Amino acid sequence: MRHSRARIRGLRPAAVAVFCAATIFTLAQEALSQSPPRTPQDNDSRSRQDPGSGETVNERARPEYDPIGLRAGGFFVYPEVTVTEVFRDNIFYTPSDKEEDFITVISPSLRMQSNWNVHSLTFYADADYGRYLINEDESYVDWRTGIDGRLDIERDLNFAGGVSAARLHEPRSSPDQTGAAEPVTYHRYSGDAALTKRFNRLSTRLGGEVDVYRYNDVPASGGGTFNSDDRDRTVSEGSLRLGYEVSPNIEPFVRTSVNDRSYRQSSDDFGTKRDSWGWEAVAGTAFDLGGVTYGEVYVGYLEQRYDSASLDTISGLSFGGNLIWNPTRLTTVTLGAERTVEETTLSGASGGLQTMLKAQVDHELLRNLILSGDARYARLNYNGISREDDTADAGLSLRYLIDRNFELRAGYSFATRNSSVSSADYDTQTLFLGLTAQF
Repeated sequence: MRHSRARIRGLRPAAVAVFCAATIFTLAQEALSQSPPRTPQDNDSRSRQDPGSGETVNERARPEYDPIGLRAGGFFVYPEVTVTEVFRDNIFYTPSDKEEDFITVISPSLRMQSNWNVHSLTFYADADYGRYLINEDESYVDWRTGIDGRLDIERDLNFAGGVSAARLHEPRSSPDQTGAAEPVTYHRYSGDAALTKRFNRLSTRLGGEVDVYRYNDVPASGGGTFNSDDRDRTVSEGSLRLGYEVSPNIEPFVRTSVNDRSYRQSSDDFGTKRDSWGWEAVAGTAFDLGGVTYGEVYVGYLEQRYDSASLDTISGLSFGGNLIWNPTRLTTVTLGAERTVEETTLSGASGGLQTMLKAQVDHELLRNLILSGDARYARLNYNGISREDDTADAGLSLRYLIDRNFELRAGYSFATRNSSVSSADYDTQTLFLGLTAQF
């Protein structure tokens, strides 16, 4: 084992980067040398360059590459399995003494989707089996399963909802698991429902959702048990959205929501009661400029109040939205922003006000070759303690659709955190190569 560890640590990230770069170049060269099946759009080069109409590069149907699925009565079943090899040069997200490792991830999934003229029903289940080559204690098994449906009551009235269950693990970058010898695992049980009704130009949506979190104890780094039970909680939220269509392409709206965050234990390991309730009110506009540019933006105010007098109220400007721009049918630009109140069990902190900005560009080099780049930035200000985290990550990936049954992906990403707590800083590089089989 010691000999194997030395060999792994001797592999420099640059060498792995060269390998992945060579793989991407080979895939691109092979795909570019092929003559992909021609489609009606291909026959009109001018239409291929014109702006898209309400569909993104990744959403666009590709009949010659999309899986057919298996028919089961009024449903189509889509089985899939992906095997991905990952190299990460800092698996513990530490500021120094980085530990690198290879992770093999096997991800089976199954989706059953209805094929009805009205109403819809979808069942899904998937899992990720991650196995570390050297640091076996970091290996994990995640799974998710659930049901989503929509009931079309009338032409302008529908009811949608779903339930799900999952077993997941927190990333090692989480500040709430510092001191754990193994990744902290938890179960999440969720349910949501929404009633949507349109009265001519007026649209209404009344929704609600519940998330139940149950954390599992793991061994502590210095021996003993790393307790996570004090993070068990139930988060409930209800919202109402009203919109008015002033034109076919513009709909101003207002939205208000209330939430309740109740912890299973009366207090955490530091003796702090963390139950809270909050609200948010925003006004914004949804727009669709001919399918070329569409999305929504909003701004408002939010507040989260805590039952404990020792925890300060979090309040401030609320804003967010998303923008999708299709400058041509071959390129999609996606921008997003969001401000949220995040939970934490750090001593003295009531929570954190997080601002998230993200951008992604997808370009169709060929009909079966898609190049994607993305970047994300988040600032998390903890309330009650003098800690501020700035996190950023960026990546580049290539998706090669071999045929309707096989797909190959390769990519590189870089992530960094600059914190006012120096021991929380990190930077890490990740390379991956994966093959998907689908039917």
